[in-house]
Amino acid sequence: MATTAGDALLAYLREQHHELLRHAPGVRDGNPESIHQARAAVRRFRSLLATTLSLFDDGAIQDLRRELRWLSMELGAARDPWVATARLAELIAAEPRNLTPRPSAGLIGTELETLTAAGLATARTALDSERYTELLARMTRLCAAPPFTAKAVRKPHKTLRKLIARDEARLRRAVRSLPRPAGPLPGQGAAAGPYTESPTGSTASSAARDEGLHEVRKAAKRLRYAAEFVVEYGPSGGQNWGKRIARAKRTAAAARGIQTILGQHQDSVVARSLLRDLAVAPGRDGTDGFTLGRLHALEDQLAARTEATFIQAWKKFPTIR
Repeated sequence: MATTAGDALLAYLREQHHELLRHAPGVRDGNPESIHQARAAVRRFRSLLATTLSLFDDGAIQDLRRELRWLSMELGAARDPWVATARLAELIAAEPRNLTPRPSAGLIGTELETLTAAGLATARTALDSERYTELLARMTRLCAAPPFTAKAVRKPHKTLRKLIARDEARLRRAVRSLPRPAGPLPGQGAAAGPYTESPTGSTASSAARDEGLHEVRKAAKRLRYAAEFVVEYGPSGGQNWGKRIARAKRTAAAARGIQTILGQHQDSVVARSLLRDLAVAPGRDGTDGFTLGRLHALEDQLAARTEATFIQAWKKFPTIR
C-alpha cells in the first residue's frame, strides 16, 4: 500500500508505461485494439502528470508532457480514420440503396481505407523513431527517480482528494463556458442546457460549440483518470476511507459517462471533417457528392442528439465535495 502521494503516483505511472510497451507490437501489426490501448496508456500517463503537476519540481516534466502529446497524436492518426470508416460504413449500410448508391459508397470506403493505411504508417514510423526511443527512456527515468517536491511525501488521502477536486472544478468551468447553440436541440427547450451567452450576444457557430464540447470531454477524461487512480492506488483504511472511495467511484463512473457521450460527438466531428475533405479532394468528379452530403447531414443530426444526451447526463453529475 502506498504511504505517500508520490508512491501512489509512481505505481500508476509504471503501470501505464508497462501498458504502452505491451501494446506497441500490436500497433506495428495494425491491430486497432492495440492502437486504442497504447494511446489510452499514453493519455493516462500524461493526464496524471497534469493532475499531479504540483508534486513535481517546476518545469521538470513539461518536455515529457509535450512528447507524450506528440505520441498520442501520432497514434491518433492511425485510430481516427479507422473509427470514422467503421462509423460511416454503418451509416451507409442503414441507408436506402437509392440514396447511397453502392458504387459511390464503395469509392468513399476505399478512400477512407487509404487514409487509415496512411495513419497506420504514421504510427509505425513514430514507434520506429529515435524520438520514441528517447520518450520511453524519459518515462523510465521519471519512474526511477522522479523530481518530486515536498508535497509528494505527504499522506495520500488529503493530497489526492484535493487534486481530484481541482479536476472537478476544471470540468465545471469547461461546462459553464459552453456557447449557446443557435436553436433547440432534439428534445430540449431553447434555453435548456448549461450554456453561456456569447460575448456579442449572438449564438455561437457550430465549430465553436464543437470545440467547447471537446474541451468538456477532455476535462471529463482527466477527472475520470484521476478518480480511477484514487480508487485503485489510494490509501486503504483510516477514517471515512470507505466513503471516500465510494465517492471516487461515483465520480469516475459519471466522468466516464460524460467522456463516452462526448467521445461519440467528437467521432462525429472527425467524420464530418473527413467527409468535407473527401468532397473537395482534387480529381473528384462530383458523382458521389450527394452521398457525401447526405452522410454529412446524418452526422450533423447524430451530433445534435449526442449533445442533447450530454445535457441530460450533466444534470445528474455528482458533486465531489
